[in-house]
Amino acid sequence: MAKRFGKIMRYLQIKRQLFRLPGLAVLLLLAIIYGGSLQQLLQHSRFSQWFDLLQSEYLQQVIFFSFYQAGLSAVFSLFFGILVARSLFYLDFFAKPFLLKIFSLTYVLPALVAIFGIVGIYGFNGWINQFLRLFGQQLPDIYGLSGILIAHLFFNIPLAAKVLYQRLQQLPASQFKLAAQLNLRHWRFFRWVEMPFLRPTCFNLFGLIFLLCFTSFTIVLTLGGGPKYTTLEVAIYQAITFDFDIETAALLAILQFLFCFTLFSINNRFARYQQSETSPQARCLPNLNRYQRCYHYFILITATLFIVSPLLETLFAGLNARHLWQQLLHPALWQAIVFSLLLAPTAALLCLLLTIALLLTTRHLYWLGKQRSSQWMLNIGTIILAIPTLVLATGLFLFLAEMESSTILLFILVALCNALVAMPFALQLLTAPFYSNMLNFQRLCLSLNLRGWQRWKIVERSTLIRPLRSAFALAMAISLGDFTAIALFGNNGFTSLPLLLYRQLGHYQSDAAAVTAMVLLLFYFFIFLFTEQNRSNDYT
Repeated sequence: MAKRFGKIMRYLQIKRQLFRLPGLAVLLLLAIIYGGSLQQLLQHSRFSQWFDLLQSEYLQQVIFFSFYQAGLSAVFSLFFGILVARSLFYLDFFAKPFLLKIFSLTYVLPALVAIFGIVGIYGFNGWINQFLRLFGQQLPDIYGLSGILIAHLFFNIPLAAKVLYQRLQQLPASQFKLAAQLNLRHWRFFRWVEMPFLRPTCFNLFGLIFLLCFTSFTIVLTLGGGPKYTTLEVAIYQAITFDFDIETAALLAILQFLFCFTLFSINNRFARYQQSETSPQARCLPNLNRYQRCYHYFILITATLFIVSPLLETLFAGLNARHLWQQLLHPALWQAIVFSLLLAPTAALLCLLLTIALLLTTRHLYWLGKQRSSQWMLNIGTIILAIPTLVLATGLFLFLAEMESSTILLFILVALCNALVAMPFALQLLTAPFYSNMLNFQRLCLSLNLRGWQRWKIVERSTLIRPLRSAFALAMAISLGDFTAIALFGNNGFTSLPLLLYRQLGHYQSDAAAVTAMVLLLFYFFIFLFTEQNRSNDYT
């Protein structure tokens, strides 16, 4: 009897620990992928060359420009983001929801699509230069630091503006009343009320934007214009594809990993967001005079033109391309469409599987009071922010160099890299609803013995289906436009729309590139409309 009782207790103890298996399986998979990639980099790098490499003027120039362009981009993005966020906060107009949706769209837009539109606006034959030539003037060359900054601002101003706008909505109404009593207006109100309230968010945004621009690959590769404007990621790509210098590429990848891991750790260490108990509706905005309203409308109109004009240029260029129907029916375009439409949902589904498996474990740990373990596992899930995609892809590329690779294997590796890129964003969308369900319904599910499919169908489906749809659409959009992994693994038999667009731009096939960019942009509009339709259905 005692033996039987002991077996039953051991069985129950093992069963209670089963919730750890999904998360541990994800951590093991991440450890194999990242550990194997870093092991390949270390294996192919000769540390005897470190001193010579660090002493080279080329590497010093690359490191300096990597930090320099990231710093400038972060400062300008934050400055203009504050201006746009304040104008959104103080003005109420019918197009505000649509403008905020456009800001969300630009964040996941493929970099090559934005670059195509930016070149069409600010390039040598762009709209602005055609107008300026009427007066004998011309913009500086788009290929170089100016083009890199414009492209980074295109992506990061909407990000900063939306985050800061949401933060301003939490500004307590008592602050406005107190400022009115003290006669704090205009600049003084911004200095003594708004800026202290926004400062923690600004510091976090600066770190995030700096890291995003420091690891920028597609923008610098396309708009860099030469060795003078090269970052570490581009130098890694050039060492592999142009020089086939594996040892230098491995050393540069390790250096990039060290920089990014340090920046990621610093950003996480000082990331602190203020909390406010005031709801967004509890606001008491001051009345704006005519000059203030004109100023805020000018800021919003300028920002809208800056964001929307490259998108319109991409659409118009595609519709006005020569031999439009021949370009649309070209086999290379359809091959890229087929691979892209297979890659995007595969990567999105893989991203959701990894994210859900990790959250099933972390939320159970949180419910058991093990908050530190829960947070530690979540941080592991966002490790792709500390190890750039190109560093991971470089390690996998070195691994494949030792074996024969088929199209199926390349497809799986690219889908896996894209899934890991989207995983931090899926975690951000799904963590709160998953944790909320655990805290609100766990005791009920235990009392009714609801598990597995029954628990999902009866309890969790109604609250999780909407964020799961949003996470799937976001992961699909990120994978559809990702260029980093496919740039290393792609070939003539395995391509995607971003890779095809890059090749067409490199061969000066402007009409074909216009059609490809338009098709890619239309896919993103369809994904955007799908997510918005789902949101409206959820509300009704």
